[in-house]
Amino acid sequence: MRRLFLATILFLFPFNAQAGFPEGENGYDLKKIEESFRLPCDEIGNDDCIARALGVGACTWIFEINKDKETGEALKIADTVLIALLKGNNLDLKSMLEKDGLIKNNIKKEATYRINFCREETKKAIPKLIKKLPEGVVLDEERIEDLTSVFPLQYLSMFEQMSKYKK
Repeated sequence: MRRLFLATILFLFPFNAQAGFPEGENGYDLKKIEESFRLPCDEIGNDDCIARALGVGACTWIFEINKDKETGEALKIADTVLIALLKGNNLDLKSMLEKDGLIKNNIKKEATYRINFCREETKKAIPKLIKKLPEGVVLDEERIEDLTSVFPLQYLSMFEQMSKYKK
């Protein structure tokens, strides 16, 4: 009876829980991310692990934009988190690319699925990402929805563009 009473009290009182990466005074604790955040790559394969890491990178970018960071600064933070994840899980970003510099289809599909986990946050970030629109074009709900839908592919295309410039 006493346990039931304690359980009831526990569920009736609100409490605050936070999830995410460990943060220090100067932002994310990259060393801790590198050492602690393990993906089940042995079980799901390196391609799926890379896709998951890309999802985390894209969503980190979005979260940082929603924390009022400038787009470039937010992207730098997201990239450092992505690199820490890749390094900690012994993953090579180059292995996600085909010989033509495009991301493998299975990785693109899985990464898009993962990036869409933060779809609602992406909707909030779109007005901050889109600085200039052509004259007469309005950033209404429909356009925000459309841009939110293409965001995952746009994020992934940045990696494809980088691979082409590095050749």
